[in-house]
Amino acid sequence: MEQLQAEKENLTKTLKMKSDHCAQGWKFFSGKCYYFSTDEETWNASRNACVDKGGYLVIVTSPMEQDFLKRSKPGSGSEFYWIGLTDAVVEGEWHWLDGTKLSQTPRYWTGNEPDDWKGDQNAHPEGEDCAVMELSSDSYLLLDAFCNEESKKLKHVCEAKAGM
Repeated sequence: MEQLQAEKENLTKTLKMKSDHCAQGWKFFSGKCYYFSTDEETWNASRNACVDKGGYLVIVTSPMEQDFLKRSKPGSGSEFYWIGLTDAVVEGEWHWLDGTKLSQTPRYWTGNEPDDWKGDQNAHPEGEDCAVMELSSDSYLLLDAFCNEESKKLKHVCEAKAGM
């Protein structure tokens, strides 16, 4: 019986280690792994880069996750990152890549965002359909931006299930 108990404890420890495991360069939080890119790409290229790494653009589901992202951001000052939020399907209806609708409370959009700006002289009639997260040590704000504008390349945050 003691041997079975010892085996059970050993298996429990092994499973915990596997569930906390993230690939090198990724950070663990609450059963998930997060990767802060250093390269800058469009939203679509960023989404594809996350898929290539076995994840997806981050889907922020709680204030604790927001706090983790603020604490974990490399470097100091404010940085902008693509996240897995878009209203490309229906204008004004913001959904995460998993289909979950963005909660409007609390409100995280900065200023008059999202404003679906069309660019100077309506250069982008489709408007701004992808979300950018501005992270600093004390703030988490959202802005909308052009998804595929070559001049609007940003870093991104990927998310994946731990144990990858």
